[in-house]
This record gives sequence, C-alpha cells and structure tokens, in this order.
Amino acid sequence: MKTVRDACTLQPAALSIKLSDQIEQLDELINDQGNGTAFFEKTFITQGMQDLISEGIARLAGASSQAIFHLKQAMGGGKTHLLVGFGLLARHTELRKTYCAGLPHASAFTSANIAAFNGRNSPDHFFWGEIANQLGKGEQFKSFWTGGPKAPDEKDWLKLLDGENPILILLDEMPPYFHYLDTQKVGNGTVADIATRAFSNLLTAALKKKNVCVVVSDLAASYDTGTKLINRALEDARSELGRQERNITPVDLAANEIYDILRKRLFKSLPDEAVIGDIAEAFGRKLEEAAKSKTASRGAEAIADEIASTYPFHPRLKNVIALFKENEQFKQTRGLIELVSRLLRSVWDRQANDVFLIGPQHFDLSIPEVRDKLTEISGMRDVIAKDLWDAQQSAHAQIIDLETGKEAATQLGALLLTSSLSTAVNAVKGLTCEEMVECLVSPLREPSDFLAAFEELEKVAWYVHHTPEGRYYFDRQENLTKLLQSLAHDAPENQVDDLIRHRLREMFKPSRKTTYEDVLPLPRLEEVADRVRKGRVLLVVSPDSKIPPDEVQKFFDGLSQKNNLCVLTGDKTAMGSVEKAARQLFAGQKADGRIPKGHPQRDDLERKQQGYEQDFNSTILNLFDKVLFPRQRAGKPADLASKALDMTRDAGRPFNGEEQIEKTLTSNPLKLFLDVEKEFDAIRDKAQDLLWPENQDDARWSDVTDRYAEQAGMPWLPPKGLDTLKSIACNRGLWEDLGNGYVTKRPKKKRTSAQIIAESEPDDNGKVRLRINPLNAGPAPRIHYAEDATVSESSPQLKDQAYTTGALRVNILVCDPSSQYETGDPVTWSNKLVLRNQLSEKGGNRSVELFVAPKGSIRYTLDGSEPREGASYEGPVIIGDGDILLRAFAGADGLEAKADFRFPAKGKKGVQIDEVKPGRLVSRIGRKLDSRSKTFEGLKQAAQKSATFEGIVLTVGQGNQMISVNVGEIAVDAVFIEALLVKVLEKFTPDTLVTMTFRKAHFISGHDLKDFAEKLGIELQIGDVEQ
Repeated sequence: MKTVRDACTLQPAALSIKLSDQIEQLDELINDQGNGTAFFEKTFITQGMQDLISEGIARLAGASSQAIFHLKQAMGGGKTHLLVGFGLLARHTELRKTYCAGLPHASAFTSANIAAFNGRNSPDHFFWGEIANQLGKGEQFKSFWTGGPKAPDEKDWLKLLDGENPILILLDEMPPYFHYLDTQKVGNGTVADIATRAFSNLLTAALKKKNVCVVVSDLAASYDTGTKLINRALEDARSELGRQERNITPVDLAANEIYDILRKRLFKSLPDEAVIGDIAEAFGRKLEEAAKSKTASRGAEAIADEIASTYPFHPRLKNVIALFKENEQFKQTRGLIELVSRLLRSVWDRQANDVFLIGPQHFDLSIPEVRDKLTEISGMRDVIAKDLWDAQQSAHAQIIDLETGKEAATQLGALLLTSSLSTAVNAVKGLTCEEMVECLVSPLREPSDFLAAFEELEKVAWYVHHTPEGRYYFDRQENLTKLLQSLAHDAPENQVDDLIRHRLREMFKPSRKTTYEDVLPLPRLEEVADRVRKGRVLLVVSPDSKIPPDEVQKFFDGLSQKNNLCVLTGDKTAMGSVEKAARQLFAGQKADGRIPKGHPQRDDLERKQQGYEQDFNSTILNLFDKVLFPRQRAGKPADLASKALDMTRDAGRPFNGEEQIEKTLTSNPLKLFLDVEKEFDAIRDKAQDLLWPENQDDARWSDVTDRYAEQAGMPWLPPKGLDTLKSIACNRGLWEDLGNGYVTKRPKKKRTSAQIIAESEPDDNGKVRLRINPLNAGPAPRIHYAEDATVSESSPQLKDQAYTTGALRVNILVCDPSSQYETGDPVTWSNKLVLRNQLSEKGGNRSVELFVAPKGSIRYTLDGSEPREGASYEGPVIIGDGDILLRAFAGADGLEAKADFRFPAKGKKGVQIDEVKPGRLVSRIGRKLDSRSKTFEGLKQAAQKSATFEGIVLTVGQGNQMISVNVGEIAVDAVFIEALLVKVLEKFTPDTLVTMTFRKAHFISGHDLKDFAEKLGIELQIGDVEQ
C-alpha cells in the first residue's frame, strides 16, 4: 500500500502557490491566452462552468432566450476564471471542438465579438464607453461621457449591439465599481445612479437581441451598495421584459468538485484505481472497527466509498473546509488552492513518509507559511502558540506528544484548529469526538491514540471549548482551563497549606477515638509536644524532608509520653503533587463565584470540581501511606515501628482514615486492641508488666494511667479502655480496688458472705419470704442458718435459697467446701415489726384492739404524745365518740415500730385527710395498677405531682414471656420508673400487658394524694393514708 508521496506526482510549484499568483485579470487573460489550450489543461470544468458554457454558447448561437447570467460567489471563488474560460471558448472555434464536443450549437458560429470590463478599473469613459471601444464603436458612445456622464438608453445600446456576429459582454467584479461611483456626486444624485440606469438599459437591450449574451459577476457579501445597485438593475430588466437572469455558482466548495479542481491544479499524475482501491479498503476496515467500538459514528465505513472520488485527499476535507469557506479573509477557490498547497508542503516536508490520505491534521505548524496562513484566516495566533506549537516545544499538544512518544495531540490539534477557522457569527465550528476519529483514523493509527491525546489536551488546553451538543473547537477566548490554571498559580501559599491541613484533618478525623484523640496535620514538631502530653494524637508528617525521618525519631526520643504518638507519613518524596492538587481544588472553589449557575461553562466547572476533589483525595492517599507507632523490644530502646497503611475498603463508602488506621494497627503485629474483654489476658499481662512499679503489687491508679501514656510497649486501648480493663480484672477477682486510690494486682483471699433479699413484706403473722445468695462461696456452697440464735457450721443447712421465716432475726453463715474462699463472718437479717388495729363497737361504746407481728410489747397514747412513753397495752382500748388519734409503739429484742391510727368521730364517713400536710398512700400488701393504661396514667399523675414511690414491682408480659423489675425501700420518681418501663418494652409488642404494684407513695400534700386516688379510682380506707 503506497503513501501519497510514493503514489502521486506534483505539478511544478505545487508546494509554493500564493494567492497573488492566481489573481486573474479578465481582459488581459482573454487577449494573452493564445488559443486557450494551456488554460483548459489546468482547469477542471465545474458544474457551474458547464452550465454557463452550454447555455451561453446556445445564446450566442441565437438558439436561447437566456441572455443574462449572474455569477454569485465571494472573492476568490472562481468567477473570473469562469469568465475567462467562457470568453476563450466564445472566441476560438477549435477550442470549442475540444471542450464543447457534443454540445448543441457549439459550431453554429465562428468567433464572437467580446467586450470585457473589470470593475476594479475606473476609466474616464465609464463602463459603457469601454464596452463601445472594445466593440470598435467608441465614437457612437462618445457623447455619453464627454462633458460628464450620461446613461445610454435602450435604443442606444441596441444600435451599439446591432450586427449579425454574436456579442459576448463580460462584466467582472462590478460591485466595487458601483460602490466607487456612488461616492461621486452629480446633480442631485451620484454617478452610480447614472451607471445603474446605463446597466439596466444594457440588460433590456441584450434581451431584445437574439445573439447577445451578458455575464456579470457579483461579490457576495462584500460591497453592499454596489451589489444592491446591480440587483436593482437586474430587477428593472426582469420587470420590463419578464425574463429572469440565470444565477450560477462557479465552484461549490461543499461538493466533491473541489477535489477535482485541486487534483487538476496541484497534481501531475495520480496512481491507478487498484492502488486507490487498496487504500480505500484499508481505511474501510479501520473505520468499520471504529464504528463497532463506538469510537466513530455508525456506518462510518461508508466514508471509504468516497475515497475513489476524493483521492489523494480525505473525504472529510471538504466538510472541514465548508465550516470556514465564507470567512472574509478566505478567498474561496483561490484561497483553497493556496491553503492546500501549504498542506501539501506539510506532507511532502514531513520526516515520516506515512500519509495515505491528506487531511487537515497534516498541517505542519512548524512551517511559518502554514502557521501564517491559518492565522490570517482565523486570527488565532495565541491559540497556536499556547496549545499547538511553539519553537521551544512547550505548547500543550507538543508536551503531550513528547510524554507519550506518539504524534497524536499535534495532529488532532491541527485538525481541530482547521475546523475552528470560521469567523462568522453563530457559526457551526469544530468536530465531535466521533468526527475527529473519522478524520484521523488510518491504516497505521488506532482511534485510542487520538482519543487519549484529546482527553489530555482538553484537560490542559487554554483555548479548547465545546458546545452543549459535544462539538469541540478552538476559540480566541481563553477557556475555563486557563482561568483555573491562573487561579491555581496565583493561590496564596498559606491558603494552599491550610487547604491541605484541613483536608488531612477531615479525612483522618477521629470519631471513635480508638487510635487517637486528635489530628495534627503537617505541624512544627516544637509546637505539638504539649498536645502529645495530654493524650494520644496522630501527627501527619510530610514525606518531603520538611521534617526528616530522623527528626521524627529524635522528637519521639525526647517525649515522656511516648505511647501517645502515632505518625502518618510516606516514603514517596512527592509532596509537590499534593500541593498541585490542592491548588487545583483551590482554583475550583474560587471559580465557583465567578461562574454562577446557568453560565455556559457551569457544567464544565462542576465536572472539574468533582475531578479535582477526587484527584486531591487520591493524591493524599497515594502519598501518606505509612503509619508509625511506638514499640518496645526487649533489650532495645523504644522506637517507632512502621507499617503500610491498610487501604482495603468498601469503595462505595466515603473514605474514613481513622478506620483505615484502626485496621492497620489491629492486624499483626498488633498495637491496638479494640475488644478489651476478648483480649483481656494478653492486655492484663502487659499492664501488670509495664504499668506497675517493679517488685510492687499495689499501685496508685493515677500512676498507672500516666505509665500507660509513657510505656511504648503497652498496647493501645479504646477510650476508657484502661478503666474497662480494671473493672473486668476486679470483677474476676484478679485485681482489687483497695478504695484508697490504689489497685493491687495480687488481691488477698476473699471470705464467704451472703446477700439476703426480702422478696415480700411481713404478713399479718410477721412472716417474710427471703432469698439467700451466697457470695465468694465456690461451686457448691453450704448455707447454715439460725433463727433468733447464734449460727455456726453445726447449725442447720438451707436446702433451697428461698426461705420463709417469722423470726425476729435470722443469722446466715456461708461455707466453701472447696476451700477456695475462707469462711467469713455470719450475716444477720432483721425482720420488721408490723402494727395493726381493729375498731369495734359494742353497747354504743367504741374500742380498738392492737396487734404486733411477729411478736412484741405495745404501748400507746390517745392524746397525741410520744407512744414510747405511753400506757402498756393490755387489751382493747375504749375510745370516745369524737375524732381520735391513737399512737402506738411496739418493741421486741431491739426491734421497734411506730404507727398512728386515726378514727373519725362517730357518724363520719370516709378517710379524713389534711389537704395541706404531706401524705403517704400505704399498703402493706401493695397497691396494684392493673393495666397498661392505668400504669402509665398513674406515672403521668405522679410526675405532675412530683410524687415518689417505694416497694415497686413492675411486671411486663405474662407466663413464661415476662420481665419483672423490683425496687425495694428506695424512693424513686415517675420519670425513673417510666424509663425502666420503656427499656423493658423494647422486647415486647405494643399491646403487651403492663402492671405496677407499690407499697408506698409520697405526696407533697394531702390534696395531691386525694387527687391521685380519685383519678386512678382508688377507694381509700382507714389506715391507707399516713400524715
């Protein structure tokens, strides 16, 4: 497969064609072209030229009514070339035989009379005098210019054009002529008004002659005034004779005929069809692969089918040229030939002979003429210098290619630049990624090379923009990348450092505080010593020798609290990359205020901000990847051990630096123990070795905590971990808190004891149900008991821990048959004396009986005095008919009890309550709130009245599915009780039964007591209230 340099031969000077070389003068060329053969050898007959020739020849032969032809195209579009060609054919019969063979009427006349006028000229005798002179009839029109301009009327033109021989009038570039005449004042108007009338009369006269043809060329969008005047004249002709001029475009730059023009003008020979076919086939395969991989548009391989008609040019060349062909500085066909000459020079001067189809990507910007021509068309000198090419190879595309070793970014940049040359307002510019691939892919290059290069170029280029539809283009206005680079470059160093410190603090923020309590990012070591003394900290130290490793070790050596230091650092000396990433992030944050919501570049900014965030975080993680922690090896001084930071994590969750350091230090070799109970034995052994003074069993606990911070060999524990260790060790009897601030690691042997719980209040006979729990008694304790007597190991043994007694006192002795524990002192439980009364009436007299249980003597008074000093109770006490207060005292073997009994006057109903005095609602057997709603209502009322309860039993559920909570003779408020209930109810469904029983309820006033009873439906009886 041949390259274009191997397969094609260039025309002489094809590599150095200039615009000025191609400027043709209509009148000179017609006269100087000889028989026209040389002209047509380098001319491709376009569709526009073919239309003019066929229809114009027919008119000159008198066989067509189409007399006027209007050539419309911008400067350099090929109008003059077309006029010259038509003029030559009209003049030379032999030329028509060669190039008009097959056309009707081509031989119907010999040689036409030709008058050609170039609007760039301004003769004193005006265009009508010039036409008359060239037709050999100058004297006829002399009167229309001598003494001032006058417009020949139609009959004057008809007289001038009279004769049998065909006449061809060629008027080239007329707009500048009319534009100039419009500046020349005459009478109440301008000379242009006269010229317009003369031109209009010429057109109507030509239409009336059978073999007169007028061809006038326009300059689209160049001279408004001149063009308007020409069109006015054409309109006048249309109106008068009802004939439309024929509009012709000489060259369609968006059609394939531009390839024919270029081949004809620039190439002497091209390869045969087989060579071109091989190339088309190779490109087709590559384009098909690109389409399948979705890097090119679907059906892109069809582009290869066009290669036969576009070779040696890429089929997409015309699409790119079409984007800027209307530029004022681009001279259409003439400009295209010059531009492609520069492109050919780029290919032929290229060091590598690797071009199979020529495209805009092959522009070599190192060639001054190439650079100047593209700059002339677009004005994008800065774009080229910063993003594409400069002599120092520091342009962005050059740097990318130097780094990758592939010529991809510079080719892609040249292509994108060429597609961005349009200077029109609201022009379609640039290419999509798929279109780029379609232009760039070749048998030797993969799409991935160019896509990767473009990805990098878009990141760094200062002038690349894109539309919402994804068309990328260069523009003279700097882009978001340049703004961000400027902001990053100008970012204050102290703010960049603060940003890095803030991010490090954020990424490694201690939430659980298992490994450290605080983060000190990039500190000065002399400033952190005090903080290390107060608790465990994480120092984040730069690996870039701002603080060398030996300085960290020296700092560690000088610390007393060596076990309070954890260091995060790394081995890579790339702190500059973190600073660069921080500057980018800073720039993104600053640009946020400059590019508000709704701004065309807002989406790009947000994408870049997101990318900068990710880059910053990943750069930090890549750099800070090593943890240093204290250790103490046998026979060696304490030092800092090193471990790689464990980076295994769930990528779906945000990064948690504290968690990663935890994982690092909880793997072998272990430094951090998160579960004190699980690792209790290992931690206790270390603590006993390192935290107690040598050869001492007892240590002040505050000294232990100080040594914990000092001993580098001591494992790290979570917050309160040392206290947890102490609690577990004491509970297991391995340590003992001596109660004086000291803890011993060798506690003395414990003695047996017993916990005695009264599970019921004394009944009417004074009997109570007890539960005996042996303490420090080994696996099979013996429980000896004695009622109202001394207990010994010969006393009876309890068979069950539950025991009912009516004794005043029970003595318990617990023994450990395993001898693990020494026998302790007996534990004594004392009963309560319970006073009761019974009111009766006989023969109109009221009397009261008093009772005490389990036993005892009773004294009483009726006058409110101290009952301890009252009368001895011997039997029923007669009381009067009025209100009576009977105060009773009972005693038995050191146990005492008091009770006040109130009896209302005879005939009074209900319980008498003083609403002002405090009151107690009492029940020896307990008062029950027997439903969920009544329990919570009771607690609500009690909370409102600040009441407290004693002797409580809370029961939730029933049968085997229940929880019971007992509170003894401890006064607790409703808030406390409700909190217990809420916690218990977490285990049950919302409709579970709840009851509450209490023996005492204390109220601030008798009023609150009565209100509480009423709202809960409690019927008060005598003896239920104490005041």
